[in-house]
Amino acid sequence: MKVLITCGPSYEPIDEVRRMTNFSTGKLGLELSFYFSNRGIEVVCLLGSLSSLRPAAPPFDLYLFDTNEGLWKEIKRLAPDHHFDGVFHAAALCDFQVREIVDQYGKGVLKTKIASDREYWIRVVPAPKLIEKLRAIFPKALIAGWKYEVEGDHKTILSRGMKQIEHSGTDYCVINGPAYGLGYGILNKEGRIIHVPSVEKLGDFFLPELKLKEKSA
Repeated sequence: MKVLITCGPSYEPIDEVRRMTNFSTGKLGLELSFYFSNRGIEVVCLLGSLSSLRPAAPPFDLYLFDTNEGLWKEIKRLAPDHHFDGVFHAAALCDFQVREIVDQYGKGVLKTKIASDREYWIRVVPAPKLIEKLRAIFPKALIAGWKYEVEGDHKTILSRGMKQIEHSGTDYCVINGPAYGLGYGILNKEGRIIHVPSVEKLGDFFLPELKLKEKSA
């Protein structure tokens, strides 16, 4: 069996020397990569270059990415030469991209290096959802997305998870974060959620699911 795991943060440029990103460390995806690799599954891990964790000699293939588009290019590069039974998209990608920067007079400025002694307005727009592109290039794979939620009750975050599944054609959405609480909620296409307390138990859940996918392929 072979799985593809994305993890860690992406960034989007503001100008040629500044960028916006998030606080993802890549820990969850790396732990999941070690879990599957230690059980004899071939793993390809795509890790955000700004991740604070970087294993020195991992027992799996490890490639770095920078931006959302950079990750998408890596996935497209790998897809033709690999048959992935599972795709675990845990990367914390930027939700926004910079569309325009204007100064205090409303004049647009070039995104080379904006001066640090002036006031600017930065207009951001929603970034395309990479997860919604995965099913087209991995039509038979088990695909799981992630939803890290900070605010909302369980009903709200489950609704968001179902929306991700419906829009992207994934098999599962793993929910975690302060709004969910400790551990992880594995949401399936039927709206059923299974709670697991750790990344190891997350792997224990998906391992037999991957074996079923491999047998049916």
